[in-house]
Amino acid sequence: MSPIYAVSLVLLIVSAALAMWRGGRWERATAAVLILVWIGSTLFPFDSLNPPWVIIGIDGATLLFLLYLALYSKRQWTIWATAFQFLLMANHLAFVRFHELEQWAYVTAYYVWGDAVLLSLVAGVIWAARDASPAPPQDAGSAD
Repeated sequence: MSPIYAVSLVLLIVSAALAMWRGGRWERATAAVLILVWIGSTLFPFDSLNPPWVIIGIDGATLLFLLYLALYSKRQWTIWATAFQFLLMANHLAFVRFHELEQWAYVTAYYVWGDAVLLSLVAGVIWAARDASPAPPQDAGSAD
């Protein structure tokens, strides 16, 4: 197991657990989708000879899901997650177009953008928990 894979796997587990524990329905749904994406990308590993068409399809579907969230969930983190997923797709398409790119650069960028999507989810869970915390009591005599 490569170090970047291990770091990404730990980040997936932590972000999914945090989303299931403290997140709302959108965060939980995203965590479930990202776990399924991870399983799908594990079942169809990268091949240095051919573009990973199945993974590109899975990531494209994930982009559409995140785009839906960004449009309808009214949560800021979804905009960032969608943007990072778009960059992940651009990485795929760059590799398809310029197949002579080095494999390590392609895979590294794939994990970097994927980790950014996961960190967006973590930020969304943290912000939602912070916003949901009770407001400090106000003085009854203060004028607001």
